[in-house]
Amino acid sequence: MFKIVLERKKCTSCGTCEDTCPEIFELIDDGFSHIKGANVEDVEELEIEDASCSVDAAEVCPVMCIHVYENGEEIV
Repeated sequence: MFKIVLERKKCTSCGTCEDTCPEIFELIDDGFSHIKGANVEDVEELEIEDASCSVDAAEVCPVMCIHVYENGEEIV
């Protein structure tokens, strides 16, 4: 099991996460990134079965506001 964590307050609205992983990330009306399926909060979290492109999105985020955990351990 994987968990994606997004620190929205650090987001610079560059859109790189959405470009890299549109099935998980989107920019919403306030201009900041959002994890699809999560509640809109300062820190968003979503558990998923497959990390898929979320790892790529975390790696390319210029402000490192995306974190991916596997079984409780941060992998990105």
